[in-house]
Amino acid sequence: MLRLIPMPASCDMSDVRVTVKATVLPGDFPAAASTLCDYTRRTHAVILTEDAGGITFTADPALPAEGYTLTVTASGAAVSAADERGAQNAAVTLIQLMEPAEGGISLPLGRMEDAPACSWRGVMIDLARDWHELHVLYEYVDMCRFYKIKYLHLHFTDDQSYTLPSKSYPALSTPGRSYTEEELRGLMAYAAARGVEIIPEIDVPGHCTSFAAAYGDIFGRDGIICLSDESMAGMATIFRELCELFADSAYIHIGGDEAAIDKWTSCEKCLSAFKNRGVDVAMEDRHALSQIMYATFIREMCEVVLACGKTPVVWEGFAAEVNNLIPREAVIMSWENFYQVTPSLRAAGFRLVNCSWNPMYVVTPVVYWTPEEVYNWSVYKWKPVHPGSPYIRTGGLEIEPTMQVEGGQLLAWGDHIVKQFENVAEGVREEQRLIEERTPALAENTWNREKRTDWPEFSARMTAVAALYEAFRNGK
Repeated sequence: MLRLIPMPASCDMSDVRVTVKATVLPGDFPAAASTLCDYTRRTHAVILTEDAGGITFTADPALPAEGYTLTVTASGAAVSAADERGAQNAAVTLIQLMEPAEGGISLPLGRMEDAPACSWRGVMIDLARDWHELHVLYEYVDMCRFYKIKYLHLHFTDDQSYTLPSKSYPALSTPGRSYTEEELRGLMAYAAARGVEIIPEIDVPGHCTSFAAAYGDIFGRDGIICLSDESMAGMATIFRELCELFADSAYIHIGGDEAAIDKWTSCEKCLSAFKNRGVDVAMEDRHALSQIMYATFIREMCEVVLACGKTPVVWEGFAAEVNNLIPREAVIMSWENFYQVTPSLRAAGFRLVNCSWNPMYVVTPVVYWTPEEVYNWSVYKWKPVHPGSPYIRTGGLEIEPTMQVEGGQLLAWGDHIVKQFENVAEGVREEQRLIEERTPALAENTWNREKRTDWPEFSARMTAVAALYEAFRNGK
């Protein structure tokens, strides 16, 4: 059994191992070689030096995105990679395969051809409800790299705090619970050097207590972002700032969930702004009006993000009746199958990411599912928990395989940490432990769209790789 997670797409490696020199030639991928050297030191206490005869990296643009080949012979280990992420993926494959040996490192003989089946492999961490020290975010970057997770989605804002800096609206930042621009740029550089992309999120128009407390005259004080012309312009400015700060991020999450949108239909500032946009604000169906206003807000924030050269991401939170107002470039995170069901989103042509509540949510320490349940999930399966979902108590739904579902994500929410732990840092560490336990199953199910092995075999692999990961965590 190869100690490897996720299982590669194609592998012809034998049980025979050879010893190669503990050296690396970075070739076209010095960042990946640096990751290999750093992580090898931490996992195996082996120091790689730059020289021939050990591991070599070269570029092969004919390979699929994020893909690589690994060929091990008695002469050394040769990596060919499509791009930087492919080289990074090969680096952690080598780390999981290698063992220390007298005179170098030991690797299995053979050849591997590998590339991910899903372009979206993500983990989300809620930073707003409970303060996460900066070093914890660096540890999550390392975890993502170790398991070939491409995206680290950071939920920076919610009712409890606003953890981002802002030049235009500095009072938004919660004192003692916000990161500086310098800290975030350092984090982004660390992630980029390891092929991990950060997806920042400002969650609006709901979850906006910080806006009301700091700039209520502009953004409103009614538990939802006001849709006045001044407020909409202010939100556009904030998202432009976010795009500028996270210059390396291709995706910007604009929130879009759990908002009390019906309040807009009795707000004179909101109604005036939308009348000027040509909306019939006197329509009899006030809920339909609120949906139009909601979708228009989402559309305008998407347009801001798109104009900055980035792709917007939004939670499933709008009704099917307003799908025509949402840009099809937006990525929709389908999580509850309540606001709109996945088949409807798929039929409308949206790009989708599976964020099914069950079993992909971790609400420490009260709600989470076992690693086996996460393993039994697939990117085509959803199991909602919202009592209003048409799929509640039905066992959920499973759709036909489609590349329109770009992958899936594991999500950690901090609603209960401050309630259940006297020391928030201990709760954050428990949350981290729960995420680390489940990320291998996420990695397996998003690197491969179909199950390659059964649970007992995967569990054995997971135990072996988790022991290596623990050595990695302790070896820094």
